[in-house]
This record gives sequence, C-alpha cells and structure tokens, in this order.
Amino acid sequence: MISAFIQGLSPVLPIIAILLILVLSLLIAWWSYQHLDSIPTGKKRWLILLRGVALFILVLLLLNPFITRQESLTDGPRIAVYLDNSQSMSVDRGEYSGLETYQSIIDRFESEKSDNIEYDYFLFDETITESDELELNGVRTNLNAVMEHLRENENLYRASYLFSDGIVTQGRNPVFAAQNLSIPVTTVPVGDTTRVQDIAVADVDYVQQVYTFTRQSVRVEIQQEGFEGEDATVQLLRDGELIDSETIEFTAPTSSQIVEFFKDFDEPGFYDFEINVPPKPEEFTDQNNRAMFTIEVLDDKTNILSLAFEVHPDVSTIRRLIATDQQNELFISTKIGSNRFIGQDPRDIDDELDLIVLHGLPEAGTDLFNWILNQQKPIVYVATPGAFQTKTSRDMLDITSYYLEDVQSAINVQFENLAGGLSHTVLEVDPVNVQQLPTLKTYRGNYSLSPIAQPLLHAVFQRTETDIPMLVVEDAANIRKASVNAFGWYELQQSRQADARNFFEQLFTNLVSWSSTPPDRRTLVVEPAKASFTENEPVQVRAQLFNERGDPEPEAFIELEIFSGDDGDPLNVFRMNHHQNEIYTAELGNYPQGMYRLNATATKNDRTIGTAETRVNVSQSTIEFLNTRRNDALLQNIADITDGLFLLDLDFSRAVDIVSNQILEQPDEEIREEFIYLHRNGFWFFVVLFLLAGEWLLRRSVSLP
Repeated sequence: MISAFIQGLSPVLPIIAILLILVLSLLIAWWSYQHLDSIPTGKKRWLILLRGVALFILVLLLLNPFITRQESLTDGPRIAVYLDNSQSMSVDRGEYSGLETYQSIIDRFESEKSDNIEYDYFLFDETITESDELELNGVRTNLNAVMEHLRENENLYRASYLFSDGIVTQGRNPVFAAQNLSIPVTTVPVGDTTRVQDIAVADVDYVQQVYTFTRQSVRVEIQQEGFEGEDATVQLLRDGELIDSETIEFTAPTSSQIVEFFKDFDEPGFYDFEINVPPKPEEFTDQNNRAMFTIEVLDDKTNILSLAFEVHPDVSTIRRLIATDQQNELFISTKIGSNRFIGQDPRDIDDELDLIVLHGLPEAGTDLFNWILNQQKPIVYVATPGAFQTKTSRDMLDITSYYLEDVQSAINVQFENLAGGLSHTVLEVDPVNVQQLPTLKTYRGNYSLSPIAQPLLHAVFQRTETDIPMLVVEDAANIRKASVNAFGWYELQQSRQADARNFFEQLFTNLVSWSSTPPDRRTLVVEPAKASFTENEPVQVRAQLFNERGDPEPEAFIELEIFSGDDGDPLNVFRMNHHQNEIYTAELGNYPQGMYRLNATATKNDRTIGTAETRVNVSQSTIEFLNTRRNDALLQNIADITDGLFLLDLDFSRAVDIVSNQILEQPDEEIREEFIYLHRNGFWFFVVLFLLAGEWLLRRSVSLP
C-alpha cells in the first residue's frame, strides 16, 4: 500500500490553505489583466491561467512542501539458530561421539525444518559469529552472551534454537538474561549426561614476578570426579625435572582440593614450571592433567662496599649487621696506610656496586677520594673519631651532604625525641625512649648543609637540642645519600636493653635499604596480559614506559621481538601501540603450545629509553575439559522461562510444527517511510519556465510588451 501526503512548514498546511493559495494566485493574475479590454477573451483567460499557475507553483515551493511515501512491507519470518562451538562439544563421552554425533543432530534438524521460514546461523563460544561451519575450538562457553545477543536482535526474529551442552565456563548465569526475552527459545541438548572418571588441574595461583632470596608459594586446585577412595600424586616440575610432589586422597565422589608448594629462589632468571598429575587408566581424558607457567626472578642482591679509614668497634658492628641479610653481598676494605688495605683494594672490585658505606673519610684530593666521587653511587657515611680530624674541603659535601669547619671538642649526645618529628622511611622504627639509650659522641663546630640535604635528627646535649645534625639524608634524581654524624653505635648493639639493640638494627637496616634503592623505577616494564594463553587465543602484551625523569612517555617507539626458546632468530617483530599515558599494548596473534620469550626495546629520537624481557606461556585450554557432563537442568530452565521447548527427545518435527504455528499467527510487518522534497526536484524549474515562456509568447501575439 502506498499513500502520499503534501506537508509544508510547521504547522502542516491543510488542503483548504493550498486551495486558497491557488485562488489568490489566480485572482492576482486576473487583476493584472482585467483592465486590458482590447485582448480577446479567450487569450486573456489563457494569460491569467498561465501567470496564476506559475505564481501558485513559486509560492508553494517557497513553503517547502514534501511528499511522505509510506510503504507497508510484509517479510517472511526469521529464526536464529545458535550452535555451541566450544571444545567441550568435541569430547567423546558415553554414547556421544563428539563432532560426529553433533553434526548428525544438526543434519536431522536441517532435514525437518520448515521451508517457509528463514534461518540465520550463529556460532558461539566466548564470542558470537555469524556462521554454520563448526570447528569446536572455542576455549570458553558464554551462554549469557547468547541471551544478550538474542535480546538485542529479537525484533528481527520470531523464535530461536539453541544447540549446546549447557556447560557455562564464562559469564553470568544465562537464566537471568533469558527472563528479559519476549521470544521462545527451543533448547537442543547435545552431549552426554553419564558420569565419567576424570582428574583435572583446575587452577594454578602464583606470583609471576618475584625477587631473589624470597620464598614463594604455588597454589594448585585439583578437581576430580569418580575417584572416591583413591589417591593421586600432584607433581611440580621445573624444566622437565621433578622437584616436589604431594599425594592427595579423594574422599568424595566429586571434590576440589588445594595443594600448595613452596619454592625458594636464589638466582635471577626465568623459571619454567609444570604442574602434572599422572593420568590414571580409567580417566576419559588426560588433556586437563597438566598446567605450565613461568616465574621471573629479579636480582635483588645488593652489592655493598664497606670502606673504613680507621679501626673502630662501630665498623665491625655495622658490617656484621649488613652481612646478616643474605640479600646483601658485602665487600670489606679497611685502609691502614698509603695504598695498603685489609681486605681488598676497592678500586680492584669488578662487581657493580649498589652502595658504598664509608666509616670515616678519605683525605680531600687523594686518589681514593676522587675514586669515591667518580663512582656516582649511593653513599652511607658513618662518622668515626678520626673523621673529625681528617683534612677536608668543600668537595666533601658531595660525599657527606654536610661540611664541618672550626672543629671543637667532643661531646656526649643523644637523639632528639623521634615522636612527632619528621616522617621519613629511615625513621620507621619501633617506639623507643631515646633518653634511656646509651649516649653517642660527636664534635661541636660550624656545620653547613648541602642545598638539597634534609636533616632528620639533631643532637641533644645535656637535654638541650642543638643545631648539630645527627642524621642527614639527600634524595637526588638518581642517587641517595645518608650521613650519620656520631659514633659509639657499638654500645647500643651490645646493650642489655632490647630496645637499644632493636633501635640500632632497625635504624641502620633502614639506612642501608633506603640508600641502596634507586629513586627511579624501571623505565620499561613488559608483561603478558594474563598468566597463560591457549593455542586458540591471540597473545596480548602490555607495557609501561617512563622516561629518564620518571614521567610517563607516550611518544616512544617500542619494538617487540618474540622468540621460541632462548636462541635463534625472532619468530616475529611487532610495534606496540600507545594506549594511554605510559601504557602500550600489542596483540601478537596465535601461537602453538610452548614457552615464548619476548624482548622489548623502547626508543625515542634514536635514544634508547629502556629494555625489558618477559615470557609468555601458550598451553592447551583445560577449562572446557574440567566439566563435560551435559547440564540438562539449565537448558530446561531457559526453555521454560522463554515459553520454548526442551527437546530432550530430539523430536524436531514437533518443535517445527509448534514454532511455525506461533510464527505464522503473527506475521512480521514493516512500514517503510520516504520523504520527497519538491523544491529539490529540477522538474518544477522547467514547469515554471514553460509557463512563463508561454505567457510571454501569448503576450507578444497580442502586441503586449
């Protein structure tokens, strides 16, 4: 059915208004010619008609009329068919023979479906795609996504069929979304409900990145069905070698148990692990008995040089404290004369130093003094009695962060009260009454601080606070320094008071750890988007990039190389895409099962900002094999809620008849509307031109200008 309506500017002009415009146009034309009595009556009428019609068309076009065309269309009904494409549909179980049985059910449906209805086919696993070519490679099943997809498109379909085993491995319970549907869903159960015997590694919980000299736990969840009263061995392997195992006993027909392994890491590097449960002969599949993962161990060992310029009890006391931490690698050197050392000459140490602890000071201008300055390493300076008599210069500020002139007498001092003072990491110690601690010694004099130095504590002499700095820290852009301007610490360590000993240990432990930690973070950090990928998932990688100032760097070029194993040429080279701020991402595609190494290099303006390395584990997906028993209850529930059918008997003829009757009673109808604006059509230009030309010719015939 087609209908047309002429509409104008708002409000819409009624037909009477259009007729009035026509009458007025003709009256104007009549008025312009009514005084010409010399013109024959017939020609005068034609002149009035031509001018009146031309004027009417021009006025009407100025009012912007348009024609609305409405067309009623009736299309044939459509049905959506959703086919489960997940891996669980491929498992042979009981009388169900995987893809062979599944395809036979679909062929039966194809042979009995109605020819008067159009069918749209969709495959679903964790996503939904329009296709009917089964591959059964989906690593997750999201039935909730099917319900949501059907709800978004229910204006296109009159009903739907759902072929699935009803096993949900991702997303919400689909029943909640099904409650919002207004069209019936006929569920077709595919799979088998018989019980089988199976053991599966359901989950592995671990920390991907750890540090040396730490103990980490690996928590493994083991699920089983059908092995009540039996036991199984859970193995932890590294690089294919068994390093630990634990035997668990199954006390119920179906159970889930947690096994926890503990591993100490002493050396940095990448460690490839595997959780394995040796399969039993009765298991219907062993594809879910293994799980692989990688732990990256970062070197957290701190190389510390303890350089003393005199023999004093404080020196050995502090050295013993540093050596008790196994994360510290301590190099000992005591200068006893010109180029003579007890221990080793610090200038002969080949290892990269992370911290220099100075007990006393070298004389200004000596080779050793210049060597310390040139190291550009964090420094913890601890005063000794001889340091106050050492020849110094203003250059000493680069070592101690303070400078002492006009040295006077030694005095016994204590710390000022820590409570209510400055908040700093170094001062995070247990509460202690400083007045009950053994006294320390320092010297009076004229003290001046480095411009960027921060005094944390001052000396208290005879219960009066002085301007003598006792503890000074300096936090530069890339190097930290700390200075302790007092000696006699061994008395705190040897004190019978536990508070005194704890205070000494905590304070110097904080000084060493804070000073040796670089103030700048790793400029480039690369990590996989998740702990493990399956062969059917694209590998996704995420990176964080900061420049040398520690600010987010969004304008760099990050090249990513992926290797299989530790040697050889890269399999592929990718460029990471900037996402936001310091975040970069990349999708590397799909890879076969195995462990892959990723090397990343960030550059900007031909300058390398940072490099990083990580590992990616690609494994077979196991989640679809943890539970392969068909869930008839869920499929029945979806069908009941949507007023559909649960075809347990696979009687498609019954379903087709019912669905067809429901659809044919309510045919789809679509109204198509089209607007045609008259002024946009050049036809009217020629009509008006023709009318005016006709009028001009007629006027010439009667000798009118």
